[in-house]
Amino acid sequence: MGSELTSRNIEVQKIRFGDPDALHEFMKQDRDGSSVLQNAFVAPPRTSLEELRSGARFLLIGPKGSGKTTLLLHLKRSENSQHGRLILFKSSIRAEDRANLDKLTEMIFLEDAGKYSFETDYRTIWEWYILKNFLRLLSDDDVLSGNKLFKDMVLLLEADSKKFSAMLDSIKVDGAKGNIKLSVGTGALQTEIGAEINARRVSGNQVPLLDLVRLVQGALPNIRLRDNVRCRLYFDELEFALEKCGSGERDRRMVRDLIFAIYRTNLLFQDAGLDALCYAAIRSEVIHSFPGSTQEVNKITRSFGVTLSWEPVGEQKSAILDIFERKIIQSEIEELGGYSENPLERYFPSEVGGKPFPKYILDMGGHRPRGVLLCLTAAADRAWGETKVMPHHFEDDDNSFGNAMLDEFREELSATLFEEEVDLSIALLRAHKPVFGMPDFRKRMSVLNQAMGERRFDPAKDAVKLIQTLYRVGIIGNTFFSEEGNHPRQTWANRGYFNPSLDKNFVVHPSVQKVLQTT
Repeated sequence: MGSELTSRNIEVQKIRFGDPDALHEFMKQDRDGSSVLQNAFVAPPRTSLEELRSGARFLLIGPKGSGKTTLLLHLKRSENSQHGRLILFKSSIRAEDRANLDKLTEMIFLEDAGKYSFETDYRTIWEWYILKNFLRLLSDDDVLSGNKLFKDMVLLLEADSKKFSAMLDSIKVDGAKGNIKLSVGTGALQTEIGAEINARRVSGNQVPLLDLVRLVQGALPNIRLRDNVRCRLYFDELEFALEKCGSGERDRRMVRDLIFAIYRTNLLFQDAGLDALCYAAIRSEVIHSFPGSTQEVNKITRSFGVTLSWEPVGEQKSAILDIFERKIIQSEIEELGGYSENPLERYFPSEVGGKPFPKYILDMGGHRPRGVLLCLTAAADRAWGETKVMPHHFEDDDNSFGNAMLDEFREELSATLFEEEVDLSIALLRAHKPVFGMPDFRKRMSVLNQAMGERRFDPAKDAVKLIQTLYRVGIIGNTFFSEEGNHPRQTWANRGYFNPSLDKNFVVHPSVQKVLQTT
């Protein structure tokens, strides 16, 4: 590592365990001049960085807190190219945050004003938006041949690279009619694409968006870029909560159609001989919530997606532990100029709650990087000023860790359930025994209906679907004894057991049992 071993411990609050939001973590470390997160990066097991970098795979899929954003940002930073941007699909961001993010991570904010109808052709809109930002990445000097055509494309899509620093970019398309108003007349265009556009004009300076997109896509093979030009677009935060009015299908369709658009555009780039790729990080729970036919989506995600799983390969230790060992070592190097051996053993107890420490933090953190991070930072906050975290620091007397984990589960549930439904689902777990079976769950539904004075659940119809949803996000798992009858076992969705066993008992995740006041 280029540094000497040290016999000293730093104070635990100086260990850069990180921020629950990887984007915020990169922001903070960029501001402080730290490179702990980048240097401590560990790829999930069974994830090929070579396949991702080559574009053989370009969709990052996983539950909340599984490291999708960290991997996306690592790919962007390791590419180290001026022809790359992160596109954050998120509207609830303060203006000052947008300014900082835009400056530190070179990103575009895409905000949808919520004006599109159910019939809107989102797939074409996304293809238009991707093409527009691909062209924005380029300058005249990047184009080896086809310069006039490139300039015409830029004019047609309003893809001036000087506008790339804008903090907010909005889709502006007449979704009802599918037409787009051009900002230039066809007389300003220098190539035959002007005549093609003119032939498709519908009224005034409007053309069907689909025609515009297909014309530009068809012209891509006539553009040749210089050999050193590698263009990359990274889409993140494709996470939606159900709107208060409606079914949430609109938002899901937007994410689904973005997957289709990225798939098609990447194929077009490849066929055109352009070194250009789009990546996207998508929550698995959002994909599970897609309505209607999902066969085409599943085909794309299976062929071109990487599902992030942190389950160890064989007898290897968890790669999640490697992440935090590296973060400790990198923090020591920045503070002391040296690093310690066996950092987890130096800074943490050998056991917590009767479990070996590594097993304890993995179980409490749900075997996800963010969950382990929340567990470690909560304990480190209680050990502020000390050079070692002790078992009592994990007791969570202030419920800070339990509430943080509950927020994680609630947000994951929001991809499938309305906010009120999330509250009611949590109520079915609160102040009850942590272990229960399907009959108990149906009885709880009936009791809740009586308490509310209305039929909010149909126990016969709703219990299985809701159990499946709670299990999939990880707030409950199965618990049972082995066939021999003397060995207790638990199975969890994020540990490879994707479907619940409805004939077995369930258990509330240990991280939230206390905050839910299970008895």
